[in-house]
Amino acid sequence: MTFISVLRPLVLASVAALSLTACTTTHYTGDNISGPTPSHQRDSSDPTHDPLIDAPARALMTCTSEAPVTVLQRVNEIPFACHDLGVSATLNELRDAGWRILRLDIGEDIESDSHVGFPVTVQVRKLF
Repeated sequence: MTFISVLRPLVLASVAALSLTACTTTHYTGDNISGPTPSHQRDSSDPTHDPLIDAPARALMTCTSEAPVTVLQRVNEIPFACHDLGVSATLNELRDAGWRILRLDIGEDIESDSHVGFPVTVQVRKLF
C-alpha cells in the first residue's frame, strides 16, 4: 500500500466530519425576550410606526372597552382603549398585530338606551 492510498480515506473522513460539524453548529445569539434591540426599533416619528406591531414580544397589557358591549354590537367591533401603548384597537386589530387574549373580564351591567351593556376588560400578551 502506498502512502497516498492510506491518506485518501483519512482526508475524506476528515472533510466529511468537518462538513457535518459545520451543518450542526449554530451561533447562539441569546434569548431576547424583551423584543428587538434598540438599534432595530423604529423611530416613533416614522409614519409607518405602529405601537401594536412594534411592541416587544411577550409584552403584557390591559385594555378596556370604550363603550359597553350590548346586543347591538359584536364584541369584536368595539374599540378597546389600551393605555399602556396609547392606542385604541378592536380585538381583530390586536390579534392581527400578534396579541393574544389571556383574560376577559365582564363588569357590572349598565343600562343605556333601553339596552343592557357590559364593560369588558381584556388582558393581552404579545406573542410575535
